[in-house]
Amino acid sequence: MKRFPTTVPGLDEILHGGLFEGGVYILEGPPGAGKTTLANQIAFARAERGGKALYVTMLAESHSRMLQHMLGQSFCKPELVNASVLYLSGYRELEEHGLKAVVQLLRGELARHQAGLLIVDGLVVETSPERPDEGVRQFVHELQSLASAMGCTCLLLTSGHGRSIDAEQTMVDGIFSFEDYTYQWRSERRIQVRKFRGSAVERGKHTFCITDHGLRFFPRLEGLPSTQREDRHGAPTLPLGVPDVDAALLGGGLARGSSTLLVGRSGSGKTVLGLSFLLAATPEEPSLMLAGTETVIELVRAGAQCGLPVAEAVKRGGLGIHVQGSEDEALDEIGHKLLRLVDERGVHRVVVDGLAVLADTVAFPERGYRFIGRLLRELKVRGVTSVFTLDPAAMAAATGSRDPNGDGLAAWFDNVFHLTRHDDAPDRRRLTVGKLRAARAERTAFDVRLDTSGLTVV
Repeated sequence: MKRFPTTVPGLDEILHGGLFEGGVYILEGPPGAGKTTLANQIAFARAERGGKALYVTMLAESHSRMLQHMLGQSFCKPELVNASVLYLSGYRELEEHGLKAVVQLLRGELARHQAGLLIVDGLVVETSPERPDEGVRQFVHELQSLASAMGCTCLLLTSGHGRSIDAEQTMVDGIFSFEDYTYQWRSERRIQVRKFRGSAVERGKHTFCITDHGLRFFPRLEGLPSTQREDRHGAPTLPLGVPDVDAALLGGGLARGSSTLLVGRSGSGKTVLGLSFLLAATPEEPSLMLAGTETVIELVRAGAQCGLPVAEAVKRGGLGIHVQGSEDEALDEIGHKLLRLVDERGVHRVVVDGLAVLADTVAFPERGYRFIGRLLRELKVRGVTSVFTLDPAAMAAATGSRDPNGDGLAAWFDNVFHLTRHDDAPDRRRLTVGKLRAARAERTAFDVRLDTSGLTVV
């Protein structure tokens, strides 16, 4: 069977390659979940590849009004409207003559335009005697016959108002369920592929967002196939950034591709140590910081106060800083964004400054620890050496005091360091090596000073 790639970011990855030509698929979910936007996005993508799409609306609202909203999306190309993406209303046929008249309309228009994609938007099954189950089953059967005969893929969009399409769901090739999940004051959009004939899919629920460019899907990270990458060449270790500490670590630093958890209260110097680690990078082997709370300007200022040339490193291209926005992003959205930045920039070192950024998401209480484990593995197979900082107080606020010290998380990391402040000496810190996997250290505790020279062992 020939695949029909949607080209929607992340969706074909969930479907292991896309839809099948000639298949009939139900997209079900509440109003505003993104079904109409997704269908239009797929239609215009098909048109840009030289195909035709027929979009039939079954609602009282005209397709012209719907199209006005679509024009704000970057994928909507006005020159393709009614040339390769054809809009048609089937509302009158449905109201006056029922589903049989709609089938006749679709058959004639498909034959006329030779469209490879048919979208029927707004089918609602009422509980009145005039529209019994048999009529709806016959409608879906006719759609399947049309799709099969003409090699046309069909998307059937329904909001579930009235009575949801139950009896005929077993007849279709796929069922995609959309939901707008709300947890306390936060929400996230999710999709689940409940049925898909002809291929395995990524099971479970996956998050997605609606942007000015259409929908973008984020497959559940820990459910994806294992990534295989070629080993990166280079020094077997990378310096942490504090010379005397690196000298005490056998090999001169952290093992390439390892992961480190740096635990400490706010103000203990975690961000400065993270910047010191990243600043040893070069434009040929660049580094990346995912900042949770501080802006680029604040990081540049903090670096300057400690003698760290952050601004120069950013200008040269050796250091990239991505500030996590205040928008309500989903856990997988953040994870996929980080991996995408790593791949696009060829990053060798990563600092995630604030695990609370990941913990303060809807899905973290259920699967956050497994997600972290998979994220670390994905960084490792890319040859990326990573450092994640953890503030116990911020972690407690994000998780409701669930393991605020990260004891459960520590098992996923190769190395664990603790950074504490001396109450009687504001510029003094204590750096302790709590764990080293497949490595050794001549010393496990260091008294350090944080001043205009950065972190130095005293």
